[in-house]
Amino acid sequence: EMRRAVDHWKARNVDFSRILFKPTVPKHYGRTCRQLQDHALEKSLDGTTLLELAKPALDAKTPVRAMLPIRNTNRVVGTMTGSEVTRRYGPEGLPDDTIHFHFKGSAGQSFGAFIPRGMTLVLEGDANDYIGKGLSGGRIIVFPPEGARFVPEENIIIGNVAFYGATSGEAYIRGVAGERFCVRNSGIDAVVEAVGDHGCEYMTGGRVVVLGPTGPNDYRRMLDAQGKMRAKGLSPEEAEMAAFEENARDEMRVGGN
Repeated sequence: EMRRAVDHWKARNVDFSRILFKPTVPKHYGRTCRQLQDHALEKSLDGTTLLELAKPALDAKTPVRAMLPIRNTNRVVGTMTGSEVTRRYGPEGLPDDTIHFHFKGSAGQSFGAFIPRGMTLVLEGDANDYIGKGLSGGRIIVFPPEGARFVPEENIIIGNVAFYGATSGEAYIRGVAGERFCVRNSGIDAVVEAVGDHGCEYMTGGRVVVLGPTGPNDYRRMLDAQGKMRAKGLSPEEAEMAAFEENARDEMRVGGN
């Protein structure tokens, strides 16, 4: 039976004939998917290098350390290694800092996405969008390269949508983040010099310390103590303001130091 909306008067002038047109083509022409996409994961930085470096940690929880170069063509760095940690050790992951990789350069999209507890990724350089997306217990540290001539607190060092949907872990950013920083954060602790627009939207847990300026629409719809979604930006009428206590300051330092 045809739904009433299909025959709605507003649909009378909508013509999808060109979109839904079914051309006549020889049988050997493919009109549907015939070949699975090759993501070339074996050529990724994890596939070529990181998994092998992390083998002692993965096999016997032996701490590993390494310093490597990175380029913006290296995407989702650490994610495959993190998935192997989770596959072997479950949601508890490994002891903190068991796998410690220090990168130098410009990271591609989704650097450190979903990495679990036990992994620490240090980036001496800058990163594209989605850094730390879905962070799941790991630690990410970003700071300018040695000899950088710019002022970190005045320059963007990581891209947009950093730490989106993160559930646990830590992030320390010595520079400015782009827009939508820590949106839907539900459990990570993050420190950043400054953020762009829409930071911390829909944040329901965790802690974020912004040391400098923030952008328009930041902190909107954060979950309040009563479990109700905020409808407006931060304001004295609906937010409790308090001094930053010294013990909280110590907790938010890298590694508690």
